[in-house]
Amino acid sequence: MRGARLPVVATIWAGSFFLAFDRVNISLAAPGIMHDIVLDGAQMGLVLSMYYWGYTFGNFAGGLVSPNLRLRGLTSLLILVWAALTAVTGLCDVLWQFCVVRVLFGLAEGATANLMHRLQNNWLLPSERGRGYGIFIGFVYLGIALGMPLVGALIKLWDWRVMFYLSALLTLMLVILFWTMVRDHPWQHPRVPAAEGRDFEDIITRDRASLAASDVELKLAQRLPALFAIPSFAWLCVASFFVIGVYFTNMSWLPGYLVKERGYTVLSSGIYLTIPYLSAFAGMWSAGGIGDRFGNRARVAMVMALMTCPAVLLLTASENVNATIALMSLMLFCNSAALNGIMVLLFDLVPASLFGTGVGMVGGLSGGLSGIIGPWLMGYLYDLTGSFFGGFMTLAGGTLLGAAALWPVAVYEKQIRDDKLRRLAAAAGAA
Repeated sequence: MRGARLPVVATIWAGSFFLAFDRVNISLAAPGIMHDIVLDGAQMGLVLSMYYWGYTFGNFAGGLVSPNLRLRGLTSLLILVWAALTAVTGLCDVLWQFCVVRVLFGLAEGATANLMHRLQNNWLLPSERGRGYGIFIGFVYLGIALGMPLVGALIKLWDWRVMFYLSALLTLMLVILFWTMVRDHPWQHPRVPAAEGRDFEDIITRDRASLAASDVELKLAQRLPALFAIPSFAWLCVASFFVIGVYFTNMSWLPGYLVKERGYTVLSSGIYLTIPYLSAFAGMWSAGGIGDRFGNRARVAMVMALMTCPAVLLLTASENVNATIALMSLMLFCNSAALNGIMVLLFDLVPASLFGTGVGMVGGLSGGLSGIIGPWLMGYLYDLTGSFFGGFMTLAGGTLLGAAALWPVAVYEKQIRDDKLRRLAAAAGAA
């Protein structure tokens, strides 16, 4: 990237850092909340899953927002709202208050995540999508990897309530950065030369020429039928339910798992999780690069989903710290690589007129539904058995189902890729 594009896209990546940081700080606070508020595992799982109720509807609603609205202003406002709700979390004293705040928080973050995907779609070239999205989600993992030790230290120095107040204060800096740096399209940015903006728009237009729907503004009632008219889009939704379910459930419960089942302290669990989440960043980035280079995103995602299963199974059998951290690293590496393929396929297979709604269906409705079910189910099985074993077995089975759902998506992706190659060859012959 050159000129203004890198700082703009980097600001969007910074937004994904705070999307994760403000989402997972409650995971490290969970043991303290359970003790102070007197919550059992199922109740804490309910609190953790309430975020995804809001996220599901927020992400889907964000996809319904017209591309003609100003994404920059709306996104900045939503970041301000979620910063305020982070602070309010520290004021909660009873179960229903946590549930209400977490639903509203999920609404704000879910809508923001969708809008950030759309901004990336406006600013990334086709050859940059895999790595660009890989870095975007990689910054989510950085928000976890770097944020957890910080959150653990804040809880140790003060308590979980003060931690939420300080987290909100940090997020306010993102609001200023986003409003200052970002514009909706390259040709709207004062630092992008007019000729470069036109060239960028031409490249994007040519890339979308072979997609199943026309790249024009569609009415709300037309979008869902048009999406499901795209071959294998329904299978992509199924795959996202299982693959993103592993991602959301681990994000919610891994710190609690280390504290409650492995006997780690809150601070040490935050430190130990740094390596696995850095591995997740590596998996996301490397899968994006492979997809950009060879174009087989669905196949890469399918293989990585299959490899996640044995990593989850072996994790439950590990008996020492080094093995536990190594297997967590492998599990998150493979899961994040599979997630990259699923989400970047939206860039490649869905036209811009349907992109936001497509993200809302795949990442919001399908992925959010798994976020609702996964954390609650993990907490319920922990209460039922006194162990996280049953929850991890459920995740392992889900990875296999997710891999199976990606097979028809891989077939359709190949058809689209072959069609683009034929068009390029025909254009070269005519020239």
